[in-house]
Amino acid sequence: MSTRNDVLDAARRCLVRGSGRKLTLAEVAREAGVSRPTVYRRWPEVSAVIRDLLTRDMTSLMTEHVAAVDAAIASAPESSPPEVLAALVDGIVGAAIGLSDDLLFSSLLRRQPDLMAPYVFQRLGASQRGVLDVLDSRITQAQQVGAVRAGDPMRLGAMVLLITQSAIQSRSVVAPVLGGDWSQELTRALCGYLTPVEPVSVPRPPADPTGDGDRQEERP
Repeated sequence: MSTRNDVLDAARRCLVRGSGRKLTLAEVAREAGVSRPTVYRRWPEVSAVIRDLLTRDMTSLMTEHVAAVDAAIASAPESSPPEVLAALVDGIVGAAIGLSDDLLFSSLLRRQPDLMAPYVFQRLGASQRGVLDVLDSRITQAQQVGAVRAGDPMRLGAMVLLITQSAIQSRSVVAPVLGGDWSQELTRALCGYLTPVEPVSVPRPPADPTGDGDRQEERP
C-alpha cells in the first residue's frame, strides 16, 4: 500500500507541476524513487495511474466532507431531519467546491480532456463508483432518520452525482450568469431534490347534517 500511494503521490506532483500535461510511467517512477518495473507491474499505462489517483483522491475528498453528516446522523434525534439534510448537502457541495478548486482535477480537465471525457459522457469510472458508494451509505442512513425522501438510495445518489458533476464541469459556461454563486444554487437544487415530500391532504367538504345534499333536486 505504501508503494502504491508513493507512486500515486508522485503522479500527482508531476501532473500539478506540469499543469496537467501528459507524462510517462518513467517520469512517475523517477519521481516516486522506484524502479520502472515496479510501476509497470501494477499499471500497464500512465492513464491507469491517473485513474487510480483520481479514484483515491475523489473518494477521500468526499469522505472527508461528509464527516459532518456522520456526526449529525449519530446524534439523531438531537439533530433534526432538516439539520441532517443540511449537513448532507453541505458535505456534497463542500466536496464539489474542493474538487473544482483542486489543481490536479482542473488542470486535467483543461489539458487532457480526452482522458476525462469517457467518464463524463460514456461510462461510470471507478472514482465515480467510489463517490456513489459514499453517497449510497449516507443517503440510506439519512432516510432512516427521516431526513431524505423515500427512494432507492443508489438511484438518488446517482442523480446527486449527475447534478453535482455537471455543476463542477460546466460552471465556467454559466459563469457570466451565476458568477461565484454556483455553489449556492447547487445547494438549493440538491435540497429540493432530496427533501422529503410531505403528503398532500385534500380537504373534504363538510358533511351535510340534513342529508339533503345526497338527494337529487326535484324538477317540476
